[in-house]
Amino acid sequence: MVKLWFDILTPKQAKLFGHMSLELKRRGFDTVVTAREYDYTIPVLKSLGAEFMVIGRYAVGLREKLLEEAKRTIELLHSVNDFDALLAFPNPVAARIAFGLGKAYIAFTDSPHSEAPSRLSLPLASAVIFSSCIPKSEIEKYVVKNKTLLVQFKGVDEVEWLKDSLFDTNYIRKWGLEPHSYVIIRPPEVKASYYKYGNQDVHNFVIRIIELAIKSGYKVLYLPRYIDDSIAKNFAIREFIVPSSEGVDGTKVAYYARAVISGGGTMAREAALLGTPGVSIFPGELHVNKCVSEWGFPLWHLTDLAEAYITIRNILKLPDHEIEFYKERAKELLRSLESPLDALNNVLKAILR
Repeated sequence: MVKLWFDILTPKQAKLFGHMSLELKRRGFDTVVTAREYDYTIPVLKSLGAEFMVIGRYAVGLREKLLEEAKRTIELLHSVNDFDALLAFPNPVAARIAFGLGKAYIAFTDSPHSEAPSRLSLPLASAVIFSSCIPKSEIEKYVVKNKTLLVQFKGVDEVEWLKDSLFDTNYIRKWGLEPHSYVIIRPPEVKASYYKYGNQDVHNFVIRIIELAIKSGYKVLYLPRYIDDSIAKNFAIREFIVPSSEGVDGTKVAYYARAVISGGGTMAREAALLGTPGVSIFPGELHVNKCVSEWGFPLWHLTDLAEAYITIRNILKLPDHEIEFYKERAKELLRSLESPLDALNNVLKAILR
């Protein structure tokens, strides 16, 4: 039996690989899942019912990151027994283990802008699976020519867990929310290695958006990335909701939100694919965001914060019938897209034959 090892570092990876590992297990593959303690990663895997081992944690600072990765390498080697292929995003620790043991590393990426992990991981990949939205040249600069199979699919990663999603208003009511009565705000990942922009302007912008949403009659569901988030600690009013450490299912709350504003790409993109207006203020180009917008989903990627504020203000004024139009169109468009699992099927046949 073919054994696949999934190593997970973030909540987005937990959603993608959690769904993927369960599906591949149903198809007869042996799977082992490891995950790092970070943000909502562990709650996401628990909510999916996936079996996994928690190994390592997130670290801040260059020296601390190196020390934590060194410890995690040893722990993984002791915990993960023999496997045939590693499936992971750009991940220096797991990539080095797979390469050192002579095993295949199948990489997934939608973030070629994340330079440090890409440079340290993708040269070791047997294959890289990525959206057709991303130019091949963006991945080719990281891999070894004629050594790595590059495989694209017509879609984005989020299609994998959205295509069969079911929604129930009882879930959001657990948080005291009603459909379309709230706005989700997710701050930027300012401690990430690729995030090279000052965060004071963004911090002030997030506060202004919270105030705008509440003044417009909406509640705010705030999803912090870090336990030391000052906004989560200091913004104490009834209309401002911060989930417990166990987190929420972002997909379920995004579906019923009036809008989703994110400092990254995944949550805003996920919302738009469900027909909920999504705004990303990530300070750089994201090829997958551009694609999703061009396909007709309600996604805005704005790097100018003044422009973003005006756009969000206008979105919050949209009439109900326009929101319903977005929902209906998104359902149809989503059915036409491929998921990364479609590409993985072909890669597994080519690499493990």
